[in-house]
Amino acid sequence: MKRVLFILLTIVATVLAVDAKEAIPVVDPDETFVSAPDDVFPTLDTDTRMDMIDYYNCGYNRPSLDILEDSCMMIAKDSLSVTITIGKTQEHQLSMPTYKHIILISTYSIPMEDSEIKFYDNEWKQQPTENFIILPTLDDWLTDEGAKNRIDVENIMPFIAAKYDFKAIDGELTITNSMNQYYDKDTWEQVKQWIRPCIKYKWTGKKFKKQ
Repeated sequence: MKRVLFILLTIVATVLAVDAKEAIPVVDPDETFVSAPDDVFPTLDTDTRMDMIDYYNCGYNRPSLDILEDSCMMIAKDSLSVTITIGKTQEHQLSMPTYKHIILISTYSIPMEDSEIKFYDNEWKQQPTENFIILPTLDDWLTDEGAKNRIDVENIMPFIAAKYDFKAIDGELTITNSMNQYYDKDTWEQVKQWIRPCIKYKWTGKKFKKQ
């Protein structure tokens, strides 16, 4: 009797586990890209986005054209994210580290690379950035040598441009300063000792935590 009861309980537990697993929605980066509202990718209509996906999935290194006739391509994809380019100055990385969270990193070459990060729920309602990450300030960028020369840093470097790269599968966000693309070689040799080359964050499942 005990053996029969044990078997029945095991079957019930297995069925419940399977049902719970099946109840978790699967992240589909292609679907997320196609479903993005027009104000997220205003120059990419649905047909163009689907063409970009098809070309990438088939291994064709072939650009599409957006409504402004700029070339656009999907250049990378994994199970949680896609990366596309628009023209020569835009790169967009769209990630879903969980089904409930959409993260969009847009990088613009102006000419140095500079990124912005935005957060959405799974219905594409934009969420406050500060709910998910505390963006780096000058204090975060300064090396020990930079802290000793803070006034000089502020005079020579009034802003810090940086590129964001999120590896959604590993949950690692790397913010790399791109100021070497802004200064001439001699000036950069003078100031590079003052700021860190990059700052790293880790996705906790709900937000980013600085490492």
